[in-house]
Amino acid sequence: MSNAEDNKSSHDQLSSQVFLDLVDSVIADVASECHRVARLGLDRDLEVVEEELRLSVEARAKVADPSNNLETNTKYVVDIFGQSHPPVATEVFNCMNCGRQIVAGRFAPHLERCMGKGRKARAKATRSTTASQNRNSRRSTSDNNQLASGPPGFEENVRRA
Repeated sequence: MSNAEDNKSSHDQLSSQVFLDLVDSVIADVASECHRVARLGLDRDLEVVEEELRLSVEARAKVADPSNNLETNTKYVVDIFGQSHPPVATEVFNCMNCGRQIVAGRFAPHLERCMGKGRKARAKATRSTTASQNRNSRRSTSDNNQLASGPPGFEENVRRA
């Protein structure tokens, strides 16, 4: 029995040694290839990583400098990734539905409510639609009455003739 146990133990040691040699070989191959690619400048991702690192260092320096106020020194604020974003739009637009002047940053939510497409706009849209229909019906009634009577002075001209 002792011979069988020694044989099993030597097989375990041998297989363990082969596995470790194989892992060492793979690691050496990968490290060698990475070094060659970096040395020859063949790694395209390396440029991207270096650019991100440079932007990160610049952003940290700007944030750490108390005399550097990003909003006053630049037109756009730079975020932590180095991308610049314009401030919230302050341009004013006229609503095509109700005619009110709306700031550009609030234009889409206003249209949702004004045109009755948002979840909170249904009751208001129904009321405003009913009110506009009432106004239109009053206008058309007064227009019809005016057309039936003719232009001012029409009846006098008809009587003279």
